[in-house]
Amino acid sequence: MTTDDTPQKVRLNLTFPVERVDQPLLAQAIKNFGVVADIRRAQIEPNTGGYIMLELSGTDKQIDDSIAFWKSFGVGVGFIGAEEVQAY
Repeated sequence: MTTDDTPQKVRLNLTFPVERVDQPLLAQAIKNFGVVADIRRAQIEPNTGGYIMLELSGTDKQIDDSIAFWKSFGVGVGFIGAEEVQAY
């Protein structure tokens, strides 16, 4: 990512523990930090947790703040590269 306010795009895999699937954490990040989320794939199960694969757009700060927010709730955040998912 760059250090200016140029919008960036990153592909992420968010993994939600079962105790967080009923909370609107993606919507809260969009509202609180001004990011744009393009959901590519998702599966959420109330008894087992779930995941959301998405492309997140925003400035470096908006993206970093969103990631820190999700991690503070125990959401796993992985960066989706060309070949694999890596921890972010």
